[in-house]
Amino acid sequence: MFSIKKSILLTVAAFASIQSVVGEYKNYDECIKPGDFALTFDDGPNSKLTDMVLDVLKKENVKATFFINGKNCMDVANDPEAQRLIKREVDEGHVIASHTYTHPETGITTLTDEQLTSELKTLNDLVFDITGLKLAFFRPPLGEFNEANKKVIESLGFTANVLWNLDSNDWKAGDNATANYFKYLDNANPSTNSFIALNHDIQEVTATYNLQLMIPIIRDLGYHFVTVDECLGMSAYQNVNSLENKGASNTTVPVNATIPTPITTVFQTPTLIKSIPSSNLKSGAEALTYSILSAIVLVFITLFNTN
Repeated sequence: MFSIKKSILLTVAAFASIQSVVGEYKNYDECIKPGDFALTFDDGPNSKLTDMVLDVLKKENVKATFFINGKNCMDVANDPEAQRLIKREVDEGHVIASHTYTHPETGITTLTDEQLTSELKTLNDLVFDITGLKLAFFRPPLGEFNEANKKVIESLGFTANVLWNLDSNDWKAGDNATANYFKYLDNANPSTNSFIALNHDIQEVTATYNLQLMIPIIRDLGYHFVTVDECLGMSAYQNVNSLENKGASNTTVPVNATIPTPITTVFQTPTLIKSIPSSNLKSGAEALTYSILSAIVLVFITLFNTN
């Protein structure tokens, strides 16, 4: 009986230690390991340019992360070509992540909880039908979000709000997108810095010029290209461990690593941050943890009372 009680005590302690992190959804804008460089691409797929971006990445043997939309440049649900592009991204070893279904022009801060849920769930269901993967990483359009948004996103099982610390501004900078890279890299060192770089695979300057120019330069500076799951040491998918076959060196945090503190700043004005009433429901994962913990405690009490 003593060993049973001891096991229950250990189980209770284990659940108590993890309950605070289960289902937690945090913001990140840098990698775990200095020297890692994560190329990311938003807003695709694009019928002309996404293939060109993938061709450059294949030629340079670089894996990247694509934050995709379901109905932006292409109607993924009804366009076999769009589905082919997403499958190609996955088949060639890239990571895919959510950027909402329609990419609302004003971002997600103006959406109701129901509208945001629809944006995220519709895309996740569609991607699952195409690839069998359930997305766990999210990037908000315009980089803007509020606390109410985060509660909804977390409740759907997402684990990382992936922002950036290098913005090519390729959507408005044209050829100056290259200069924007140098602006960040000139003052950085791969022994102390890491990057999550924002690009768009729907921008011609990125697909035809900037990407193939910058990849060799970034390598020569001493950076190592990674996908965002490797960058953060977290699986990109809710139903598959995307890190499983990428080697222990990519999934194990080194002793001298600088663990990025989840950032609390957001790319928006403070007025967009809404206070969340304490009466709000916890995420499904956290609620489940509490339920299991309560059940274990009940069994524990019962066993002691029968002794």
